[in-house]
Amino acid sequence: MPGFTERGLSRGSAAGPERAGGRCFYMMVGLMGVTMESEPVMAVIRLFLSRLLAVAAVLVVPVVATGVDDVPVAGGGGGAAGLPSGANVAVLPVRGLIYGYTLSSIEQRAQQAIREGASVIVLELDTPGGLVDSALKISKYIKGLPVRTVAWINPEAYSAGIMIAAACNEIVMAPVSATGDCAPIVPGMNLSPTERAKALSPILEEFRDSARAQGYDYALFHAMCVLGVEVYQVEHTATGRRRLVNQADYGVMVGGDSLWVSSKRVGGGESSADGEAVQALPADQATLVGAARVNVATEADRGQWKLVRKIHDGTTLLTLNQQRAMDAGLAKALVGNEVELEQYLGAASVTAVLPTRTALVAYWLTQPWVRALLMVTLVMGVYLEMQAPGLGVAGFVAVVSLTLLVVAPFLVGLAQMWHVLLFAGGVVLVLLEIFVTPGFGVLGVGGIVCMFTGLVLMVVPSVGQGPLPLPAPEMAQRLQDSVLSTLVGIIGSVIGMYYLTKHFGSLPVLNRLILKSAPLAGAGGGGAITHVSGDGAIGQGRVQVGDKGEAITELRPSGRARVNERVIDVVTQGEWIEPKHAVRVVEVQGNRIVVEAEGA
Repeated sequence: MPGFTERGLSRGSAAGPERAGGRCFYMMVGLMGVTMESEPVMAVIRLFLSRLLAVAAVLVVPVVATGVDDVPVAGGGGGAAGLPSGANVAVLPVRGLIYGYTLSSIEQRAQQAIREGASVIVLELDTPGGLVDSALKISKYIKGLPVRTVAWINPEAYSAGIMIAAACNEIVMAPVSATGDCAPIVPGMNLSPTERAKALSPILEEFRDSARAQGYDYALFHAMCVLGVEVYQVEHTATGRRRLVNQADYGVMVGGDSLWVSSKRVGGGESSADGEAVQALPADQATLVGAARVNVATEADRGQWKLVRKIHDGTTLLTLNQQRAMDAGLAKALVGNEVELEQYLGAASVTAVLPTRTALVAYWLTQPWVRALLMVTLVMGVYLEMQAPGLGVAGFVAVVSLTLLVVAPFLVGLAQMWHVLLFAGGVVLVLLEIFVTPGFGVLGVGGIVCMFTGLVLMVVPSVGQGPLPLPAPEMAQRLQDSVLSTLVGIIGSVIGMYYLTKHFGSLPVLNRLILKSAPLAGAGGGGAITHVSGDGAIGQGRVQVGDKGEAITELRPSGRARVNERVIDVVTQGEWIEPKHAVRVVEVQGNRIVVEAEGA
């Protein structure tokens, strides 16, 4: 099979490296791609930024070859049912949150794999879920591919993940894995019947279509989406055929009820003809879209089936581990690694079609703990640059941190342009407050609010059209995580600035940046004036307690004053001082210089 040159390394059955490209790293991040479906201008901007980040990616991401141990494959080899023997298999890792950009990545990598000769595409899923709209589009895209598809749940595919898996021709699972739980929710909100019906309808219809197209039993997916749906495995007494059905179908097929009586019994909580209890739905659920109704049973099925076992009691949303999924017929095999996958599919080659390094690094940089760390380095870099003007290194670190905070989420389709503009507007307001209107008022507070809001929203997927797309309702948890990580970054920055203020002059390396002066003799030679306690103060240690000067701006309470022929930032102890009024230095601590009106 032709090598997927930029995404992964082919590993044929005879020769070739086992795996490369930093597998342990890409397992940490969500799937990403290069192609972006956006307006031409936005595409050009993102392409330019991706090239910049690629330079950093070369330095950040190690390429480490890792071996794969041989493990017996459940079900043996020889090719899976319906798959071509000796197929060229392309594995597309799909990791992390499912959102709009995920579709672009799958499309781009799938088309590349098909162009380079892949006859089977495996989606390796590890996702907690994501946006319903994105999952629906991905499912439809998968069912339209011209090649066979396999979903490899490794290790989990919840919510939107199982919707994507169900669209594939076949599902296999890792030896320790789980799937299911696909009810639409909005954290912190109780959806009204109409809202729940609106959210459930497209989900259930997509599952119904996937079940029909791929030969799955719809009852399993139904129970993953709706509370109160029971699942039974039944067997035809004459043919031995087995099916998974809900409690309404069970009443007809096993209990011998008429179609109308069975539906009524589901709502009333009566027992079937053979005494098997059928759980009643709450009155409000019995009338909602998605409640259990006769789905597959016909009059000809009445009493012709027998119970094999009860799969699910309906008290929770159905979630299956790997063994239960095998028992229910959802998963066809247990596959632990690429060697087992190759043996199970009877493949000639298995190739990992990985995202680019730029995409990997960009998505890694959007992780909450990484963004909190970047915020700390940004603020500390600015602080150190102000402490020792002209240093350069601290300023460079601050610029790099700011660039990564803004560019990374923009490259992976999380940030919207208005998020970036909101953050930039906040920076401008803060600068105006500092340099144009000394003090701290409406501009400063507004700027901080804009910067905080922009940083928070940059990593939360948005939905909707128009100039201001907002976070999707189901992204409430993601929004909360972003707020928390941003607050952690702010708190860490405050702690860091306080520590540097107290110990700037005694820290290794940093203390070399301070120009210290010899103590000055006191008046009449009767002692020495104490040297400034904050050697890192603006003025490079030459501002002393007792020095006199003149206010050159309003001090309310902060502003600027001229002391020892130097213009410095100062603050009063709360009093307001007019320009050109004489002042005296009463305290110097770090870069905090406190003055009072002369003669006070």
